[in-house]
Amino acid sequence: MAEGGGLLNRCTGQNLYPGFESLPHRQRGVFRRAAAWGAVLVGLLVTTPAPRGHGAHAQGITAVSQFAWFDRTGRRLGTFGELADYLGMELSRDGRRLAVPVLDTSLGTHDIYIFDVASGRRTRLTSHPADENWLIWSPDDRRVVFNSTRSGRSLDLFQTTSTGGGAEDVLLADNVAKWPVTWSPDGRHILYVTSPGTGDVPNNDIWVLPLVGDRKPYPFLATAATENWPAFSPDGKWVAYSATGQGEVVPGGPQGPRGELELYVAQFPPTGLKWQISSGGGFQARWRRDGNELFYLTPSRTLMAATVNASGSSFEVRSRQVLFEARFAYALYHAYDVSPDGQRILINTAVLSPGGPATNARLFWTPKTLAQVDSP
Repeated sequence: MAEGGGLLNRCTGQNLYPGFESLPHRQRGVFRRAAAWGAVLVGLLVTTPAPRGHGAHAQGITAVSQFAWFDRTGRRLGTFGELADYLGMELSRDGRRLAVPVLDTSLGTHDIYIFDVASGRRTRLTSHPADENWLIWSPDDRRVVFNSTRSGRSLDLFQTTSTGGGAEDVLLADNVAKWPVTWSPDGRHILYVTSPGTGDVPNNDIWVLPLVGDRKPYPFLATAATENWPAFSPDGKWVAYSATGQGEVVPGGPQGPRGELELYVAQFPPTGLKWQISSGGGFQARWRRDGNELFYLTPSRTLMAATVNASGSSFEVRSRQVLFEARFAYALYHAYDVSPDGQRILINTAVLSPGGPATNARLFWTPKTLAQVDSP
C-alpha cells in the first residue's frame, strides 16, 4: 500500500493508490496506463476555455465522481454530493454519515470531509496541507482515526472527534506508511495495512494496533504474500481480508491461483485457520451489520454477496450471489459501502467530466475502457 512501487503524485511525491501493490502484475500495468491516459485527457480538456456563469466547472475544476445509491439489482436509486474527485468512502456505523477524502486541486493533496447522507451536506474535518487519504469510524461513531503525512516521515495514524474541532492527536507514528482499515466492535483494536515491500517485490501486511494495555502493534498477517483489505465482523470474532498465494485453507470455496487476490475469513484473535470466500478474485470486503452476509468486488468490477454462517470455531459459506457490475472511480480505495440492512449499495460512481457543460466531455472507466488502454 505505499512506498514500494506505488503510483505517486508527481507534484507532491505522495502515493495516490494505496492498494496498488495488491494487484497482480498485469493489472498494475493496466492502472499505470489508465492513470497516464486519464492525466493526459484531463490536461487537454481542462485547458478548454469555458464560458462564465457555469459555476465551479467554469473555473476548470475536474469532476471525477459522485455518490450514488443502488439496489441489489444495480438499479440507481439516487445520488448526493457535487461532482468532485472523491478518493474513497466510509459510512458511519449508523449509516447516517459518510467520510470521504476529497482532492484539494490547488495542493494536489486530500482533506477529509463528512457528508450528511440524508441531506448531502458536507463539512470539512481536516484542513492540513498534508495528505489525508483514509479514515475509519469508532464503534460509537464519536471518534475517527485517519492517516496523514503531516509528520513529514510517512503516513501516520491520527485520531480526533468525528464532529471536528477537537485536537488531532498522534495515535501511531513510525517510518512505515499506514492505512487504518477497520475498528473492532468492542473498540479495543484497529487493523491497519502497511507496505514494507520495495522495488519489484512490493507487498502489504495487516497489523493490529491495540487501544488498551501497552498499545504495542503486532502482526495479524505479515508474510511474503500480499495481505490487504481487512474487515472486522460485526461481532468482532472474525476478520475478512484479501491475500495472494495463501496455499492450503480450510474449504470454503475453490482455491484460486497463487498470486491472485482472493477473499478469506480468519478468526480473531488469529488461530491459523482460514476459510476462502471468493473464487476468481475478491477484495474490498464489507459485512452486513448482522454478520450473515459478506459483500466483495471481483477483478471484473462485479459486486458479489456471499451468505455466510459462523458457529463456534467453524465458518461456512452457504451461497454466493452475483449482484451487478459497479462503475467506480478508484478500485484501490474503498469504492463502495453497504447500508446497515444490506439492501442498498452506495458507490463512488465514476463520472470524469472535465470542464462540465462547456466541453461536453465525459469518460466512464469500465473494464472495456481499461482493456482498450491495456491494448498494445
